[in-house]
Amino acid sequence: MANTNQEQKAELFQKLHRENGMFVIPNSWDAGSAYIYEKEGFSCVATSSAGVAYALGYPDGEDITLDDLVQVVANTVRRVNIPVSADFERGYAEDPEQVKANARRLIEAGAVGFNIEDGVPEAEPGQKLSAMDLQLAKIKALVDLKKEMGINFVINARTCAFWLNVGTQEEMRKIAIERGNAFAAAGADCVFVPGPMDETTVAGLVQGIHAPLNTILNGKFHDFDRLREIGVRRLSVGSGPARYIADKVIGAARAIKAGNPEEILACGFSYEDANRYFTV
Repeated sequence: MANTNQEQKAELFQKLHRENGMFVIPNSWDAGSAYIYEKEGFSCVATSSAGVAYALGYPDGEDITLDDLVQVVANTVRRVNIPVSADFERGYAEDPEQVKANARRLIEAGAVGFNIEDGVPEAEPGQKLSAMDLQLAKIKALVDLKKEMGINFVINARTCAFWLNVGTQEEMRKIAIERGNAFAAAGADCVFVPGPMDETTVAGLVQGIHAPLNTILNGKFHDFDRLREIGVRRLSVGSGPARYIADKVIGAARAIKAGNPEEILACGFSYEDANRYFTV
């Protein structure tokens, strides 16, 4: 059973999806990055599967273990007070009952939301999206888990139609709308359609999908004001910040290896500053 504090966080997270207006959800890769997001005023946070993988030294794509993800979520929940959602990828299983069991562990670690996606790994050629029946069964298993645990966590059902470029623009639009509406009918609270899309495409998805729409920050269309006006409900930051930080660390490592630490030593964020910042 969930504790009262977790139930309240789940309801707060649900409320963000039901209210009018868009909210931005940043994606963390560890407790420290989540703490920064909370301290800078964000109302919730979600893990980034890619960010967590990079922080643990792996590429994205379920190369980390479920144990790894549970630990990251537990560490994050222990450090922040805002709702924490977990990027669950494909559920770390193909059997819906095992997906439910895996999700239970993340809820027990303190999560109040999940991303569950339909993109098939590259190791399975010829099929970019999972079978609709299977994906619906996974979502329904998560709906059952809500009832069993007594916590109204957010199910953010993701279709990778645009992310994996499964056809023409029109084909991807139709697939995303069809899948999004099926996911919502199965019990998903929000539909996530990531990928580089122009304003017209995003507007069409908002109109076509009968559920709150989640998109991702990307270089093609990222005008926050227009996204709000169009009707996007949730905007994920994605792995961008994690990759930005990794790029900086790679640069720092190369500079140190080459014997050129001047830029690092000139950093204005001192040891004392860091300790003050991370003090509650």
